[in-house]
This record gives sequence, structure tokens and C-alpha cells, in this order.
Amino acid sequence: MFRAMIECLQDEVVTVHDIEDCARIIYANEAACRHFGVGLETLLTWCPLDFDPTYDEESLRLALERHRQTGGTKFETLHRVAAGMEIPVEVTANLFEQDGRLLAVCISRDIRPRREAEARMKELERLQAEREGLDRLARFAQCAPGFMYTVEARADGRLVMTYASSGVEDILGLSVEAVLADIGHVHSRIVPEDRDRVMRCKEASARELQPFTEEYRILHPVKGERWLEARSVPERQKDGITLWHGFLIDITERKRMEETLQFIAQRSWATEGEAFFSAIAHHLGRILGVDYVVIDRLARDAELAETVALYARGEDLPNICYRLAGTPCENVMGRSLCCFPRQVRRLFPDDLMLQDMGVESYVGVPLWDSAGTAIGLIAVMHGEPMAEPESVTALLQLVATRVAAALERDRSERQLKAREQEFRSLVEHSPDTVARYDRDCRRIYANPRLVEEAGVPLSELLGKTPVEFPGGESSRAYQAKIRQVFETGEPAEFELSWKTAQERELISHIRLTPEFGFDGEVMHALAIGRDITEIDAYRRRIHHLAFFDSLTGLPNREMLNKRIREVMDGNPRPGRQFALMMLDLDRFKEINDTLGHGIGDLLLGRAARRLLGAVGKDDTVARLGGDEFAVLVPAPAASQELTALAGRILDAFARPFLIEGRELFVSVSLGIALYPRDCTGIDTLFRYADTAMYHAKRQGRNNFQFYSAELTARAAERMRIESALRRALGRNELELHFQSQIDMVSGTIVGAEALLRWNRPGRGIILPRKFIPIAEETGLIVGIGDWILAQACQAVVAWNRHREQPLRVAVNLSTRQFILNDLAGTVQRILDETGCRPEWLELEITESLLLEDSRGVRATLDAFDRMGLSIAIDDFGTGYSALSYLHRFPVKRIKIDRCFVHGIPSDRCKSELVKAIISIAQALGLEVLAEGVETPRQAVYLQAHGCRLGQGYLFGEPQPLVGFEASIGQDRSAIS
Repeated sequence: MFRAMIECLQDEVVTVHDIEDCARIIYANEAACRHFGVGLETLLTWCPLDFDPTYDEESLRLALERHRQTGGTKFETLHRVAAGMEIPVEVTANLFEQDGRLLAVCISRDIRPRREAEARMKELERLQAEREGLDRLARFAQCAPGFMYTVEARADGRLVMTYASSGVEDILGLSVEAVLADIGHVHSRIVPEDRDRVMRCKEASARELQPFTEEYRILHPVKGERWLEARSVPERQKDGITLWHGFLIDITERKRMEETLQFIAQRSWATEGEAFFSAIAHHLGRILGVDYVVIDRLARDAELAETVALYARGEDLPNICYRLAGTPCENVMGRSLCCFPRQVRRLFPDDLMLQDMGVESYVGVPLWDSAGTAIGLIAVMHGEPMAEPESVTALLQLVATRVAAALERDRSERQLKAREQEFRSLVEHSPDTVARYDRDCRRIYANPRLVEEAGVPLSELLGKTPVEFPGGESSRAYQAKIRQVFETGEPAEFELSWKTAQERELISHIRLTPEFGFDGEVMHALAIGRDITEIDAYRRRIHHLAFFDSLTGLPNREMLNKRIREVMDGNPRPGRQFALMMLDLDRFKEINDTLGHGIGDLLLGRAARRLLGAVGKDDTVARLGGDEFAVLVPAPAASQELTALAGRILDAFARPFLIEGRELFVSVSLGIALYPRDCTGIDTLFRYADTAMYHAKRQGRNNFQFYSAELTARAAERMRIESALRRALGRNELELHFQSQIDMVSGTIVGAEALLRWNRPGRGIILPRKFIPIAEETGLIVGIGDWILAQACQAVVAWNRHREQPLRVAVNLSTRQFILNDLAGTVQRILDETGCRPEWLELEITESLLLEDSRGVRATLDAFDRMGLSIAIDDFGTGYSALSYLHRFPVKRIKIDRCFVHGIPSDRCKSELVKAIISIAQALGLEVLAEGVETPRQAVYLQAHGCRLGQGYLFGEPQPLVGFEASIGQDRSAIS
């Protein structure tokens, strides 16, 4: 009854396992057979190692031990079924005893539907979160200042606005409905002089997919001419439509400020006096669009005002003097500003000038001198209410500072001619330090600024020389410069580094000017100093940027070269030497490409700190660029010290880096060169250290190597091989050897593998392992590969001309051949030129090429398959074997590598691997060829387990073309 109940379970997989026999299946219901895709007889030979990829022998043993202790459990795992898929399942295992045996009943359920439901739920949650985010963004767009929009450039060239925030009403004076209905309403607002430029920029943005950023003017129906800034980012859709997502903001106030600042800067040098004030008034009248602008100077009693500029609707009116009482200007003098945006005539009915001019609005700002005293005012007036009084006020306050300075300068210049005391007042209030020295270099005058900076009473400054105060090495040089002025009578400049009484460090740029007496002799030296401490810090920063790496703060290559030269110049004694270490982070590019440059930069900073912690205090650590660093060891006691230092650096990088919650393991490779033992030039020293570093990389990374002449010789030999290899093809130095491929059951030759040899003059036959890596690295393999294909095709055509059973020739393809040219086109051309039939040619590729699974590789292999070519995987099992590619790519044959065949049948592990490879191939309908067959026992084992084809020294060594053709001539069974 129990068996009948289990058989009735259609959807649940039930298996019974013998725990004492590695959990071998002793019973399974029909659902289990359907689940695994095999018959019951096959299933009863399986244990978990045959269908559960998560187990190996040790982990299975531990799992069974846990089951014995607990009596069973529930867990999730994977089942590999006959189709090659791995299915996630939930297994409920219960143990019981029967006839003295410990058995387990396992009920397995396919949990893919449950996981799919969980995934759908997560997707629904993600969509809900995304919808909420869009709602928040929409609310932000409606509340944000300015006007946000989306413009669409359609295929017919029309521009359509598909989204507009409510800010369009304030910015353009248009409704949202109007601009969505016709974007032409927006364009019509643009000032004609700017419209063509804006449209050209929009076209360029669409064409080049560059951000659109423009400033232009519009005519607002209420506010008049306004400046707008447009910023948007183009996005090309799949259907060819271009979208701009951006915003418009009103920058009128900023543009007014910028234009005014530029105007002031130009006029400050070009004009002065009344011309300057008139130019300012005209500028304000034009840029603000007001009727009147007035700039006043206050009289002494502050009851009268005198105009220095009076602008009236584009014209200058004569200056007048008027009483402030009863006018808006009187209010200005009592506060920082005064604003009457409307009805100013009603507020000041006694001001007859306002009545006569028909003024409706007024904004005024007082002008203050450097002492904080009101010296005048600047005001604008208009015959209509003022729409934006805050903007007008801000612009007047900006101008007021410069106008006030001009008023003060004008007043000072007039008064300076009459009274020398006024000059002293300016000196006393100068932001620069002023001092006068006598012929003994003693200070006889110091202005308050100098007293303030020095932080001592005036009495402690006067009568003292610079050496006495502030003192120091810089002051001695300064005093010598003062003497030079007395001796030469020429002005001089000096940068003085000094400390105040409060120990604050200052840098002052001092201009020394001689003062002559009646006899023409220099009587005094006037010193005017300006605090350039911040400028000096900026210069130091520039120097730091020039000689230090901005990311790590380490010296850069320029600074390292400088220190190497210093060590060379200070190291003249024979026998003294120094060392240069070059190192970089192993596989740093993978971290950059995988985690991003931000993580890479953080890693470089941490790596720099670890390097600094590993080296000595006299050693220099520099970053040369990218992930490459250098260490200058100026005086190593012996090579043992360098060995110890290199070991400390390797140990420092043995610990993982914790960056933003990730543990990153990064090792380093180091190369060490010694001066003058290895060389006597800086460039050569860098090159030798670099050569040693790359030797360390070739030795497996995470180690250090000292430079030796052998490395240079090896590199030179590599270059000589490359040079000779470039000429080898043209000089007919390359040749093909062929090794037979045998049907081990019938003993007949079924084909051959073409093997490249280089018959180098004076060197004899060179095997591929000596030169193929260089050909791969330099790209020469492409031309060589084409030659091999052509020669192999010509040979197989000749072999099969009179054969009833044709042979097939196998040719190895390089990964570089797939990358650097149209390989499928090349193969088709060679087949056409030689007359070789596609079924006579087999192309051998490596597993690594398939693991890349690139679109180009897949397309090329599919093209080969359509041409009728056979594709074989060479050295199967030696790489990162992934069985999934065997059904994704059109593979016809796999070749078992000789390293597996060599151990059979004595090596049990290799024998099982070979048996498994053959079984996989048979299950997938693939041919199997074993390489490296050298003994009859190997051949017998291979045949016994289903491998018919073999290649190796048992059947024959690789032979030149003539010798191979002689051997196939003896194979009479295949000749018609």
C-alpha cells in the first residue's frame, strides 16, 4: 500500500536511499524518473554525487553523518537532470531502519514556481517604490523655482513640448496649456537677435548629443525684457526621437549685476570725475529701463545735496543743488536704503521736482566713505510703478560701493592739494602697512595698520631696525635691501616673512621707494607693505600640485627625479649606492572596471598609506601614475635591507582593504634596481627597475625581483625572435608537420592534425611553444594562421584526390585570429582558392575562447557551422570547463588533453575523469578524440569506454608533409 501511495504522487519526486551505500537510490517513483529524465534502471545506479552538483565525496559523507544524528532534515539544493539543467529543489529527508539497513526517504519538490512568485513580488515592490519616487519628483517640479520642461524633436523635424511645470507662467507669461499645444509660443517670446543662435545651438545639441546650455533674452508681456538661462540634457530614444529634459530660470538680476560689474571695471580705468558718474547714470538708466537716475554729493551741513550726475530719459541735465528736507532723498540719508515702488508723489507732495517730472516710483541708496560716513546718495526714479524693486535695490547697492569710492577719491584728491593732513589720514586708514626708515635703517614712522599687524605698541616699533623687530633671517635680508635703496637711489621690492607678537606668521610684499632731500641724496626709504599670506599659500599649493600627486599626496615623478638627482649629487664616494623600487598593484584594472574609478581611487589612497607605513623615514614613496608607485631608498646598508623592505611591503598588502563595506585583496609586484651597480643614468634606472617589476609579474605576481643583466638579455632575445619571426614567413622558414589521427577500432587513418614548426636558419627546428606566445602578443599570428590554413587545405586536397574514404585535417585557431580580422571570410576564401571541401577541414579552438561568449565569437562559429566545417575543442578539461557551452555553440568534437590520457589506466582519478568526459560527449552526441596516446593499455582503456579516435606517438610522430603522405600511402584499405 505504501508503494502504491508513493506511485500516485504525480508531482512530488520520491526516492529511497541506502545510507550505508553512499546514499545510493534503491527505489524511485515515476515522478522521480520524469524529474531526472532517465529510466528507473539508470536511476537505481545513482547516488547524490551523480545528480547533486553541490556535493563532493567529503561533503556528502558529512551530510550523511548529520542525517544519522538528526534522523532527517529539510534543505534546499540543486538537481542536475539529464537535459543538463540544474533545478532548484526542496528536499525533505526522513531516516528509518528496515531489515537492519538505514534508509532515507527523500521527497523533493521543484521550487522554481515559488522562487518565480517571490521574484514577481519583489518586482511589484520595486515598481511601487519607483511610482512613489515619480510622484515626489512631480511635486518637486511644481514647487521648484523656474520652469521645468521636456521637449521632443520628432522624426519630421518638429519640436513639441511634452511636459511643462507651472513655473512657465512666471518665467514666460504663458499658460501650461499654451506651450504644450504649440511650442512656437515659447520661441515667439525670444528676442529676435537671439532666436537664431538659440535654434542653432538646439540643432547642434540634437546632432552631437551634447548638453544644451544657453543664455538669451525674452520679451515678457508684463516684466519687459528678461534674461533667461536654459539648461537641458539630450537623450536619444530607440526610435530616433531626441528628448531634452531641462529647466529655464530667470537670470535677469544676475546679468544686470555681471554687466554692471564689467562696466564699472572698464570705466574705473577709462574715466574719472564727472565723466565716470555720468557714465554710471546712463548705464543704470539703460539697464534698469527707468526714466531718471541721480547721483548726489552731500554738502558739509548735510542739509543740501549737489548732483554730480543727473540722467533724464537718455540725456544729461545740468547739475543742481537742492535742499533735502521734504524729499525722498532725506529719508535715504537716515537708513541703508529707501524704496517707494508706487505713489511717491502722493507721499512727498512738497517735492516740486517729483511733481514736475511725473515720478511714480523711487529707490535710493546712501553712499558711505571708508570711514562709514554718508557722503552722498544714488537714486533711480520712474514714471510708472516699479515691478521688481528688490532687483533694483540690489543693483544700486552693488553700484553704490564703487560710486562711493569714486566720490571719496574725488573729494580726497581735491582736498589733498590743499592739506597734507588729508594725505596722512589716508595713510592712517590704509589697508596696507606704511613705514619710513632713516639712513640707519631705523623705523621713524609706522601707520596704524602696521601697529595692528605687529601686535605691539607704536613705541616698540619706532627707533628699531627690522633686525631688532620683527627679527629673524628674513628681516636681515630685508634690512640689506633697505641699505641697497639708500646706496642706489632705486626702488626695490621684497617679500618679508615675519611673525607678529602673537606668533602669527605673515608674508608681506613690500615696495621700497627712496625719498630724496634737496641735495639729491636719499634721506628716507618709504616701505609700503601688503599682506600676501593667502597668495603665498596659493603659490605653495601650485608648487604642491606641480610636484605632488593630488590623489595620494605622494611626490610625483617630477619630484622623485629631483630627489634622485639630489642623492646622486650628494653621493660621490665610491661604493656608495642607492636603490629604486618600482611596484604596481596586481590586477588593479579589474577592480577599476568592476567596482568603478571611485573605489579604485580610494584603494590607491589606502595603498599609499600602507607603503608609507612600510618604508623607512629617509625613504621616498612616489606615485608615478595609475597604480604604479616607486620607492627611493637613498642609502641601503646591504641587499638584505632591501630584501627586508620588500618583504615588509608585501606583508603590508597581505591584509585585505576594507573600502565601503567591501574586502578587497590586492597584492603588489616589485622590481629593484641599484645605482650605480646596475646603471648610472636616471632613465636607465627607471627602465631596469620596471623590467625587474614585470619579471616579478611573470613569476606569478605578489613577489619582488632584483634587476639582473639576464633580464635585459631575455628581453633582447624576445625582440630578436619577434624580428626574425616577422621575416620567417616571407623566407619560407615555416613548415607544417602532420600527426595521424587513428580510428583505434579499425586501425585506419581518418585524418591528421597540422602542427607548425619553424626551421630557423642556424637554430634548427623550433617548436611552437618558443615563438607562438610572441606571435600572439604581436599579432603576427593572424598572418601565420592564414598561411597554416592555406597549406593544410592544399595538403588535404592532394590526399583526398584518389581516396574513397577522405581524410580530414585539423588546424588550431588562435584567439587573436577571431579578434583582428574577418576570420570566417578568410576561411571561405582559402577554401575557394584551394578547392578544399568544408567537411575535410576541422578547426580546433580553446575553451577560453568559448568562455568569453562574445557576440563576435558566436557569430563566427555559427558561420563556420553553416559552411559545413567541423569545430573541435582542443585540450578539453584543462581550462575553466563549463559544460553549458557545449550546447550553446556548434561543437562537433572534443579532444581529451594528453595530461589526462598520460595517467590512464593506472591513475584512478584521471581514469575516472577520462571516462566522465567520454560519457558527457556521448550524451551530447559529440565525437571524442584522445591526444597523447602512447601505450597499447591506454588505447585499450579508451576503446573500452567508448572513445574510438586517438592521436599520439603510439600511432606515429608528427612528420613533414612528404613523410606523412608516404605513411598514408601505405594505408591501402582507404584507397579506391
